[in-house]
Amino acid sequence: MAIGFAWHPVAAQLSQQETDLLQKLDSLKKSQSVAKHFAELYFSTTVRATNYFLNRSQREQDFIRRFETRFAGFFFRSAEARTQNISIPVEWKTYFTGDELTPLQYQLIGINAHINGDIWQALTTEFSLAEIRENKDSYYSFQKGLILQYREFYVASRKSNSKIRTLHVATAGLDKLFGKMMLVRWRKRQLQLAVLYFNNRQKFDKKLEKLHQKMEHIDRMILQHL
Repeated sequence: MAIGFAWHPVAAQLSQQETDLLQKLDSLKKSQSVAKHFAELYFSTTVRATNYFLNRSQREQDFIRRFETRFAGFFFRSAEARTQNISIPVEWKTYFTGDELTPLQYQLIGINAHINGDIWQALTTEFSLAEIRENKDSYYSFQKGLILQYREFYVASRKSNSKIRTLHVATAGLDKLFGKMMLVRWRKRQLQLAVLYFNNRQKFDKKLEKLHQKMEHIDRMILQHL
């Protein structure tokens, strides 16, 4: 199946899973659904991840393909729930029940939902505990690529949003550093949660409840201040 995305110089090397995923994201980002705002950012991140892992080992490629496909499914499921007017998963409720938010608010709330709400679910649904441990290095290896994506996102947001420009000046640029640190911390916490899910379900439940409270707080901050 040919892929028609001119942006990708190595499209011929894409697996069917990657092709299907990118085409679905491309379709969503061109739609009239509010899902388009996060889909646009997600599309760019997935392209970067796909390019990064093309030159890695076959084992790593297999891992990231399985992970990305499962991970994206949680976003697609929530977008479909909004379309079908059925119950939206709690992680995405703020995103898909929020009306007339700015594109930046949608993107930031989407980042919160997908990273803090969906990674552990993707890991525990798709992989065994042994597989998660075996592929921990692969999971973390793309950190630099994500940080680069964050920097580009931050620069674009600062240009388009006066509140972020004000915050950047007021903190002498520390807000950018803080955002990068939070991205790394959030992903690390998700892997820890996934391991805890298998090892200690009671402790996992308590950690997850606290995480949901933190997510709600982050969403409120985004809605009130941006």
